[in-house]
Amino acid sequence: MSLDEQTAQALPGWPRRPRRLATAVVEDLVDRIVGGEFSPGGALPIEPVLCQMFSVSRTVIREAVKSLEAMRLVKVQQGQGTTVRETEDWDLLDPVVLAASIRHDAELSILEDLVDVRRALESQMAAQAAERAGAEQLRRIGTALRHVTDEVADAGRFYRADIEFHDEVMAASGNRLARAVVRTITAEAFRSLRYLGDPTPADLEQSNREHRAIYEHLMAKDVEGAAAAMNEHIKQSWEKRRPRQR
Repeated sequence: MSLDEQTAQALPGWPRRPRRLATAVVEDLVDRIVGGEFSPGGALPIEPVLCQMFSVSRTVIREAVKSLEAMRLVKVQQGQGTTVRETEDWDLLDPVVLAASIRHDAELSILEDLVDVRRALESQMAAQAAERAGAEQLRRIGTALRHVTDEVADAGRFYRADIEFHDEVMAASGNRLARAVVRTITAEAFRSLRYLGDPTPADLEQSNREHRAIYEHLMAKDVEGAAAAMNEHIKQSWEKRRPRQR
């Protein structure tokens, strides 16, 4: 058995051949890179090894590697193979990389950056909602507030209701692009136990007092107040959940 064959056997592959091969290979390799199986500065396995790992053609592997290069996860050099880039070079704005990073909790700083993005965008949208929301949109936000207020006894149900409240505020803003960005990163963030934390009932009660303050600013058409209340709410909620450095 050749060295390449031995390497391929040592690296776990897929139990079954998935659809959309290049996309599936990309997602698998991103997970392995972000998870540390292929470490920064190290070489990605050569084409024949990857072909054997995933039971795909060289064409599929080359397409996948091009995608990894576009994400700035790897660097391809003629005659020197493919090298995994250092983490600070990764394109964390790419949804696939961001999702894998959050799943693997590679860096607490990723979650910190995500919260900063939420604060910036949701504060802006709260201000826009205060200015633009009509009676029906305010009614929907009020309904969502009642839902989240009723769920403090169960953290899982609370988080679902919390997402509903925030989404109704974002919908009322009319800012579809910012809403899409926040919905994407929030969906991935909530897969991370480090992002969710371990809130107490008192923490959830405090969050609802902050939700109420946001709602009152929206009802009063207080643009600056709504923005400030949303910013403070997201900041304080994260401070309660944020993993403590040891």
